[in-house]
Amino acid sequence: MKVDFPSLLMVVSFTANLIVCILDPTKLSFSRDTGIALLVLGSLLFIYVLPYLRTGLFGETKPDLDYLITKGPYRICRHPLYLSFIVIVLGIDFMLRSVLGVAFTFLLAVPSVIYRARIEDGLLRDKFGEEWVRYANGVGFILPKVRDTKKR
Repeated sequence: MKVDFPSLLMVVSFTANLIVCILDPTKLSFSRDTGIALLVLGSLLFIYVLPYLRTGLFGETKPDLDYLITKGPYRICRHPLYLSFIVIVLGIDFMLRSVLGVAFTFLLAVPSVIYRARIEDGLLRDKFGEEWVRYANGVGFILPKVRDTKKR
């Protein structure tokens, strides 16, 4: 049985993050409402991504689809699903007011997402070639690309 290491790393880091949040005796000193708002925002983004990704959601890091998704949330960044995961995890961290959870998110969860996204980018480039390159140059990686709106 072949293990998809980037996927496994991401799942393990998110699971470890949740366990740390639950067990963390230290608490952030602000309202849980911030976390709830982030959790809802991340969940809404996740739901928005689902119809575009379809069966690719449960695939390995290697692209499962025979076409490049560039519509909907994929118009603004290449990995909106991973962005939703990060926002959801931060929401849980803040909702549980976990200092260690926030630290784990930035030290473990975010790097695992970036690692998987970079591996996936390479696989997509190999599969879709110039179409991928044009697309990747026009949109952000995990966050939307900041565009220069000034005329030159």
